[in-house]
Amino acid sequence: MISRTRHADYGPQIVRNGFFDSWCRAKNRWITRVQYPLHNAFGFLSDHTGLDRLYARTARRLIGGYLYSIKLEITAACTLHCKMCYVPVRRLHLPLALLQKVFAQIRNCGIRIELLGGEPLLHPDFVGIVRSAKQIARSPFVTVYTNGIFAGPCLARDLKSAGLDAALVTLVSHNPEIHDAFTGKSGSWNATLAGIRNLKAAGIPVYTFTAIHSDNARDVRDIYRFAKEILGVHALFYQYVPQVREDPLSIDPAEWKDLKHWILAEKNREHMRFVRKFNMLTGNSCSGGNFVLTIKADGSVQPCPFISDLPLGSIRERPLWDMYRNRFKDSRLLEFKSVPQECTRCSYQSVCGGGCKASNSVLFGSYSRKDPRCLGPFTGPLDKNEVMDCIPTFF
Repeated sequence: MISRTRHADYGPQIVRNGFFDSWCRAKNRWITRVQYPLHNAFGFLSDHTGLDRLYARTARRLIGGYLYSIKLEITAACTLHCKMCYVPVRRLHLPLALLQKVFAQIRNCGIRIELLGGEPLLHPDFVGIVRSAKQIARSPFVTVYTNGIFAGPCLARDLKSAGLDAALVTLVSHNPEIHDAFTGKSGSWNATLAGIRNLKAAGIPVYTFTAIHSDNARDVRDIYRFAKEILGVHALFYQYVPQVREDPLSIDPAEWKDLKHWILAEKNREHMRFVRKFNMLTGNSCSGGNFVLTIKADGSVQPCPFISDLPLGSIRERPLWDMYRNRFKDSRLLEFKSVPQECTRCSYQSVCGGGCKASNSVLFGSYSRKDPRCLGPFTGPLDKNEVMDCIPTFF
């Protein structure tokens, strides 16, 4: 096996429609049915110098992006005041009837639906949204991101009956004092754990979901053990997205790299291999705008949940597929998805694309900069075994 290729080029990032995007919805229905075999075929070819790069270039040109998932910010309401929250708390909900129109547009298209907030369980029609996502959109996988506080036994059973496939419950820390201080509400840790138990008892797969920041970075291993051994659930982590310049919650990029390596290489190698192949095949460690869209509580469509200033349109005014097909007519989205100038001499630029840029508008006033967690540029030969260590994110 040859694992090193000097300055290997897997092709340009996806910053224009693929050949099949003239039939955008039909393409999505087809590709989501064969995406995993195509992904696995690319993994096989990665052992053969040159063939994997030809495969990636062809896929980017012909297929381009497709909607793997839609993140629905169904409400901006919440009773917590978490230090890291990027959603202005207000009583704003996406109406069920409007969501059902969107679900009809994506019916049988194989799109995963992720329900976010605010706190999504505060939506007055939350069970109906889950049921509609399964019955109208026929989504293969419907998940909710929740603090778990309102997941009582009856609601948990109703959600199981409606078809909820998984719940990702925010857990700041294994330490109740740290968790409560971060959420701004005494007793929230106990309420969250009660919600986790109720969701589990209803038969819903549960994952703890932890952003890594300065308040909990030293405790990541303890949080992992607590979730697995005490709560008996899966533990997921993700990188904190800075909200302000010189954000005190941000951690040193080298510390983040070490934690990311531990999470992936030591605790979840299968996921690491999957994400590595995805990045090498698609050319961007940020899937926003190409494989993921976010619908905000006001109805605007954005590439990412952490972004509010790149609207591609509104579901109140335009069909979703129309916005998706024409997304690259927006010059700011092109900037968001393009390789930053400072990355062009990096060996990994064709499989990374600049990393996560969600915080760049706040930090730099522009999306033309690379991920602030990046330790590159790397000018040596591209090593396929080092891709996930060099790329600053792991989605």
